[in-house]
Amino acid sequence: MNETPRYSRHELLRLIGSEGQEKIKRSRVFVAGLGALGSLIAILLARAGVGFLRIVDQDYPELHNLHRQLLYDEKDVKQGISKADAAQRHLEAVNSQIEIEAVTTIIGPDTVDRLTEGVDLVVDGLDNIIPRYFINDSILARRIPYVFGGAIEASGNVMTIIPGKTPCLRCLWPRPDAVANHPRASEVGVLSAAATAVASLEVTEAIKILVGREDEVLSGLLVMDIWNDIFHVAAVEPDPACLCRKL
Repeated sequence: MNETPRYSRHELLRLIGSEGQEKIKRSRVFVAGLGALGSLIAILLARAGVGFLRIVDQDYPELHNLHRQLLYDEKDVKQGISKADAAQRHLEAVNSQIEIEAVTTIIGPDTVDRLTEGVDLVVDGLDNIIPRYFINDSILARRIPYVFGGAIEASGNVMTIIPGKTPCLRCLWPRPDAVANHPRASEVGVLSAAATAVASLEVTEAIKILVGREDEVLSGLLVMDIWNDIFHVAAVEPDPACLCRKL
């Protein structure tokens, strides 16, 4: 009896097909942050068959993470291992055919270029705006696509950046200090379903890019209110004075 191929349901999907699945297999993705967003992003990309995942976080699993961070369990909390190492163990149990590089570090000016080195795409699950600017500037210099998202309370947002084609993070928020003090989940909470919705949409954007359908990515900032079932794509205009217009 022949076994059904692992990725058959992707290969049957006309949006991906066998050619697209082969592109996914050859792709290399950096997942920035392994919290509520990043843990589901990593799960979905690993299950989709992304050939190489570089997963990065500086923290360790805690009990209060478990209601929304789907990669971890109580055993991980008790063992006190890093999120990156715990994530690698769980992801390898899901898909032993892909390569996973787990990195426990801060994403900052001294590390970001090393972390974006050799990847085709960055997908962001961070809960802090400042590291996003480091990633934004690094991917612009290297012309690497970047998908970022955020979730707070019952709301979220997603934006896709294609260097040379779309506005970037600095076009959206020119001044990091102006958004650095926005509320965080540790202060106002987050609905687990909101986080998983944002992460799923980020992965959809990522797969569009990986299979060569960049022209179908979001045209602006997707803003959503999960509780009230409101979804809206806000236009983002490129800033002629922005770094991304000068590279």
